[in-house]
Amino acid sequence: MAISHISLPVTSLPTSKTFYTTLLSHLGYAVFLELPETISFGQKYKGPDFWLHCCPEKAKEREEEGKNGGKGDGEGKEKEMKKTGVHVAFEANSKWDVDTFYSTALKAGATCNGPPGERPQYTTNYYAAYILDPDGNNIECVWYHPLWLRAMKVLPKVAVVGAGVLIAYFWGRVKVCEGRKELDGW
Repeated sequence: MAISHISLPVTSLPTSKTFYTTLLSHLGYAVFLELPETISFGQKYKGPDFWLHCCPEKAKEREEEGKNGGKGDGEGKEKEMKKTGVHVAFEANSKWDVDTFYSTALKAGATCNGPPGERPQYTTNYYAAYILDPDGNNIECVWYHPLWLRAMKVLPKVAVVGAGVLIAYFWGRVKVCEGRKELDGW
């Protein structure tokens, strides 16, 4: 059974809407539905599979962080963004999509959590980039094209061509003799 959709808690719906509208547009996503406390995104001709919902508790946590030092430690050192533990991966159609996702995310204000590149620790042909969104969610864009998947995409074409060759071969060996068909040499 496939996952229907996922929803991320965010501290600011307007900020996250702007961020994700920019980030996901080149992957074919657009705002699908907007409600007072929720926004959904989906690809053209598909239902919404990515949702954002305003989480007041999360906003309070961020406010407290701001009161206790914010982005700096008082000595001019930047404080590392707090990660949420949430990880969402969007599927790309090419390495170019992954690279574009990454550069778009950084321009939109994301933090790098892993530049585009091969990830052989997962499997061969796993090309991904990771960013942290404004709330610290780990967002990935991946182009995963393993050898077995490529073979599965090619196999139906090979099967059709092979069937066509066999049909042509046997069709050429059929003779019509006195109104009935006989197979030559059989």
